[in-house]
This record gives sequence, C-alpha cells and structure tokens, in this order.
Amino acid sequence: MQDDEFRQIVAEARSAPSPLNSQPARWTRKGDSILIGCDPDAVLSVSDPGWLAAGLACGAASEATILALSARRFGAGFTDQWAGDDRDTLPGLRLAARITLESETAPDPLARQLARRFMHRGPYEEREVDLYGWTRRDTILVTDRGRREWLADLFEQSAISHLRRPEARRELVRWLRLGPRHPRKRFDGLDRGKLGLSPRAAIEMRGLLGPLWRPADLMGLTARLSGEGPQIRSAAVIALFHRPRGESPVTSGRAYLRLLLEAAKLGLAAWPMGALTAEPEARQEIARQVGLDPERRLLRVVRLGPAGDPPERRARRPLEELIV
Repeated sequence: MQDDEFRQIVAEARSAPSPLNSQPARWTRKGDSILIGCDPDAVLSVSDPGWLAAGLACGAASEATILALSARRFGAGFTDQWAGDDRDTLPGLRLAARITLESETAPDPLARQLARRFMHRGPYEEREVDLYGWTRRDTILVTDRGRREWLADLFEQSAISHLRRPEARRELVRWLRLGPRHPRKRFDGLDRGKLGLSPRAAIEMRGLLGPLWRPADLMGLTARLSGEGPQIRSAAVIALFHRPRGESPVTSGRAYLRLLLEAAKLGLAAWPMGALTAEPEARQEIARQVGLDPERRLLRVVRLGPAGDPPERRARRPLEELIV
C-alpha cells in the first residue's frame, strides 16, 4: 500500500461515528499493519468515564478501515488491543486495534455505504419504511408507538438529569460549534445545522448551558434543551444495540458500525440517544422493560428514520490530525 492510498483509506474511515463527533480514533502504519489508537483528549471524561463510548468509536473506525481496505480488495486481519491498556506503542494514545494486511479479498457489500451513511437528528420524513427481513441478534428494533413514546419520555428525563451536572454542561459546550465563525466548525463537534437549530435557538442554547442555567432551571426553562420528543416520535424505529457483557468495546464498535451501515442501506439515517446509556438508571430501566438477558449489555439506543439526501459535507478532522 502506497502512502497516498493509505491517506485515502483514512479519509474514508474517518466517516465512522463518535459521541458528539469527538473523533478519538488515530491511525498509523507500521510495516504491513495499521494501528488504531485512542486520543484521550477526545474522550468524554464526564459522560464516558470508563471510555466505553470511546472504545466503541475506535471500533467503528477500525471496521470502517477494514471496509475501506476491502473496497480495494485488501484482506485484513483484526486484533483487538483494548484490554491491554497499552499507552507505550503509540505515545500519548491508548492502543485500540491492529489491522494486518492479508491476501486479496472480495469487496464487502457494506463498504459502499460508508459514504452514504449520515446522522440526522430529525424530525424524519413521514413515509413507510420497509424493515422486512432486517434482523440482528444484537439489536432489538422498537417499532410500536407505545414503547417509542416511553423511550422519548425517558430520554428527556435522562437528558435533563445529565445536564444538571455542571461538569456535563461544560463538556457539552466544549464540543458545540454553534457560532458561524467557530474555528473547529469544519472539523469536529456539532454545529447549529447538525442540531437543526435556528440562529435564535443556538443563542438561547449557549446562554442556558452557561451562566443562565441556574435561574433558568429554577423557572423550568431548561427542559427545552432536552426537548427531542418530536424528533424521537417521528422515527420509524428505535434500535437498542446490545452486546455480550464483558466484550471489548472495540469489538462491539465494529458491530455497531455495521448496524448503522445496514440501516443506511435501507434508506435510514440515525441519531444516538446518548443520555439513555450515559445515565445508568435509564440503561437499567430499558434493559428491564425489554427483558434483556443479564449477560448482555445495552450499549447504544439509536433512533432511525428516512431523512432524504446526505449533507454535502461532514465535519471531520483533517488527515494531519488523524494520522500519527
């Protein structure tokens, strides 16, 4: 593999999802291997103190890399390195995975969905969605209105509970790019357009998440920050993604990306409902209500629905930040 080809592979693989679009994955080449590292500066230390979401993001980036390789007929072996907590191989990073180039292989059909997959907060288009035949052993698909309403209510309760922690608000603000001149707007985080906010709503959000929080919360005005009920209720399906308890989040992240790519193939855009897995009480309540096996762990709750064409561009870090 030539340097230009490696850069193109990373350019495609960086499309993988991450919490708040923080993009913790980093890439480097060593001989016939590609190493994936996790940058601690891009870990959400408040929402994700155990690095579970960061590991999922690095696993998704690993799978995206393998898919980009397969599109070029490169076979790839995968070794999950997360459990070793190796901070020496890639100084300043936690080693997440090793991908080894192998013999030629046929392209994975999901590789073409890398460019087509996108996140959409909602509301979603009102049209029939054909989910016939789409089943996964690691995903419960919630389609009935009653349970979707319940999840919408639970999300709003969990989100406001999370935001009542000052450190959680500071963390969220760090990754918001609400101003048109924000220097990181094109590279990472969530901007006003991605959140579907008007200019006025963006100004209100900045104020409420900052010095106005306390008086606004006392007056009951902060609920609007977690007010995603209409978007959630417009979703065609809510996916509850679960994996074996004790499985490495990097391995789980590979499966998570494939779930999103399968949804993209069906014409569905996704948006994670992170508060439902960041708040332990909500995670446990969902597991109890749906009868999740105790040996399984709920990792992600994602709403899905038709959303038209993908955006013209994504906010992604430049290759100079990603290739180390």
